[in-house]
Amino acid sequence: MQAVRFAHKATADHAHFSILASAASGITEPADLAGVEIGVSQGTIIEYLTYRLLEAEGLSADEIITLAVPKIPDRLALLGSGEMDAGVLPDPAGPVAELSGAVNVLDDRNAPDYGASVISFRKEVIDAHPEAVKAFLAAIEEAVERINSDPTQYSALLAEKQLVPPPLMESYQIPTFPTAGVTSEESWNDALEWAQSQGLLDVDVSYSDSVNASLLP
Repeated sequence: MQAVRFAHKATADHAHFSILASAASGITEPADLAGVEIGVSQGTIIEYLTYRLLEAEGLSADEIITLAVPKIPDRLALLGSGEMDAGVLPDPAGPVAELSGAVNVLDDRNAPDYGASVISFRKEVIDAHPEAVKAFLAAIEEAVERINSDPTQYSALLAEKQLVPPPLMESYQIPTFPTAGVTSEESWNDALEWAQSQGLLDVDVSYSDSVNASLLP
């Protein structure tokens, strides 16, 4: 697999991932999360981001405790019921939780690289069909430019495709999507270091083998 483009990432105005606390938990600040189980999908970008955001707020790795709740609807429901004190949710599930009283304790607006998602292709497909991949990425670029230039014209499409839950439709702001780009080697190495520290990987994975910017328009 090779990552060939950013798919989505946070901006200063719009979070991609949020660490939320249930309304019943009394948690309001990152420091309150020390020693608290936080619902995540383990071994994923969500768990990685949780560690890095909380470490930046002064928590040690030993103070960060994650709880495996793989499915987003389950995390949302457990937060809403108060059966789980804290959890991490992507947009738009995060804002939906806030509508139900959850507290946004911390999000990635000031650290967008931790939660960036990417578009990837198998290496054999890239090697066999580079022009097709380039055309696909050119189409993505055109779509991003259209959405970013006038996001309001796509609100009806969000509702039609059920991409945003109905309770959120009236207040939801379509985020600004990233233009052509790939993750930096520094960000790649940081994620790799975290994965190795968690026992998810025991080998090095080369940035140059895994990230390919040559196909971008």
